Amino acid sequence: GARLAVCELVGQELYDPDFDSANFVDPSEIGTTVTPNPYWPLVSGNRWVYKGGDETITVIVTDKTKLIDGVTCRVVNDVVEKDGVPIEDTNDWYAQHLNGDIWYCGEDVKKFETSDGDSPKEPELVAIDGSFKVGRAHAKPGILILANPQVGDVYRREASLGEAEDVAEVINITGTESVPAASCSNDCLVTRDFTPLDPGINENQYYAPGIGPILKIDADGTRLELVEFFTP
Repeated sequence: GARLAVCELVGQELYDPDFDSANFVDPSEIGTTVTPNPYWPLVSGNRWVYKGGDETITVIVTDKTKLIDGVTCRVVNDVVEKDGVPIEDTNDWYAQHLNGDIWYCGEDVKKFETSDGDSPKEPELVAIDGSFKVGRAHAKPGILILANPQVGDVYRREASLGEAEDVAEVINITGTESVPAASCSNDCLVTRDFTPLDPGINENQYYAPGIGPILKIDADGTRLELVEFFTP
């Protein structure tokens, strides 16, 4: 039922985006000869640190690349820590389209747990749920973020049935918010993020131009805030 609802929003035509290397920029040129996406500047060396509750999330645009179906993608590392201990370590693979959109080409997810009584307490790999790669098991690319979003736009962020099916809806392009490391006034992009794999999840994300994602607010009001932003 939730998948049918998504089809009503994005359209019911076959989802088969044109994933061709000719349509994407060289990631090493982003920030020099290629203008970065204003809401997700995919510039090597950019780093974001977020805090919410007892979790800290560090996101770094590395200098690594991943070749996926002929498209050179930038590797972005995302580490979630709880009370200083890693609980998730993900490598995301992104590519910037010629029109500035950032495409989501896959992710390698590793989830960890620690056990009471272990000495020393070392994270143990327990799951890789959510991992996908374009071209593997019929997975298709999605769009992480648009370069020129308009209210009402709805797009698939991920397209790997049963693993990753996130969807985003643009609900505002003149949002206002403030967090420790950034703020935006009447120019924040706001999206509603959801997935048919878990219909109860709804999150609003705020993106400040030139910085990127600065805030995530869960349905229960829990805030994940940007506390540090570094750009080389």
